[in-house]
Amino acid sequence: MEIQIIKPMRTNRIIERRKIFLSFLGICMLCFLHVPASAQKQERNIDHPLEDSTIEARTSFNGYPFAFYTPETKFAGGAGGIFIFYTAKDTVLLPSKIGFAGWYSTNKQFKISINPIIYFFKNKLFFKAPISYGHFVDKFWGIGNNTVETGNESYARNVFLTSFTLQVPPVWFSAGRTGLVFEYDYTEIEDKMNNELLLDDELAGSNGGKLFGFGTDLVWDTRDNIFFPNSGGYQYFKILIYPDISEHVFGLVEMDVKHFRSFKEDHVLAGNFYFAQAFGETPFYKLPAIGGPARMRGYFAGRYRDNTFAMLQLEYRQYFWWKFGFVVFAGAGDVADELLNFSFSNLKYSYGAGLRFKFNEKQKVNLRMDLGFGNDGNMGIYFGIEEAF
Repeated sequence: MEIQIIKPMRTNRIIERRKIFLSFLGICMLCFLHVPASAQKQERNIDHPLEDSTIEARTSFNGYPFAFYTPETKFAGGAGGIFIFYTAKDTVLLPSKIGFAGWYSTNKQFKISINPIIYFFKNKLFFKAPISYGHFVDKFWGIGNNTVETGNESYARNVFLTSFTLQVPPVWFSAGRTGLVFEYDYTEIEDKMNNELLLDDELAGSNGGKLFGFGTDLVWDTRDNIFFPNSGGYQYFKILIYPDISEHVFGLVEMDVKHFRSFKEDHVLAGNFYFAQAFGETPFYKLPAIGGPARMRGYFAGRYRDNTFAMLQLEYRQYFWWKFGFVVFAGAGDVADELLNFSFSNLKYSYGAGLRFKFNEKQKVNLRMDLGFGNDGNMGIYFGIEEAF
């Protein structure tokens, strides 16, 4: 679950910076009110497997409230949590998790989501099926890496999104797991709100629609911990095709590479390279894009979008007292109309810092609050469970 609080700065920069900063402080206090449940007889650190005779089924639940303010949502509040469990008594099995969240704002925006990720049979079988529904006032600046603000970027949409991923032992290549992926996206553009770009019916996705995607993915995962890795890596490759049963025919290719290295325990340098490529008649809201809580923090999700997106980010993570930690991060990337036109001469940059609170100590599950900055006064606050990558 992620909450994004972000506002591009224009003439009212000082006022909005103050509101965002006060919102950040409020979140810092609220998020530490975690609610642990289900004490266990036996705890297990997945970094150090136990003997078979000592393994028992374990579950844990952590919940938390949150509140925030943005000019788009006004005041909003909600609750979220994560349920962690094991599907078998096993020395190597990774913990499964079900995350959920819901929030509602004073101007009637809302989102509800649930995200189950489950491991079976010594991690050889993997299942993921996130589902979410929400009503949002979003922004669209156009397509390209040099779009400008006009003051009329807003529009309202309703979104129902779900996907189904089933991964099994490698069928092709030498991946740790290979899988089949299905995605369904129903987007209703409820109000174009005088956004002239969306008034053009030639723009793919300007009226929303139903999309059905089918594809495959490959995973190589050597992380020592799925929540807070100290070592190892994660490589992910996915290709999705949206055939003519969708309202738009297009495809998406995605590559996500992560590496983790610690200088001593829980002092971690993390790196992430991400690449995405769209082809065909891609709806504007499915184009690869800069921004959001995971990539190029500091930009509104979708501030720049086009067929090609590539970025690199680094993050240093450290616990400093009790269950509290901090991170500092920086990244660079850009979008382009095609891969051959990608340029390093006008990269977008992001940087920032954040606080962490370890609300599940055995599994190292963190609540995170990040404050990110981008080019041209862009700024954002992000709140959620687990690390950005």
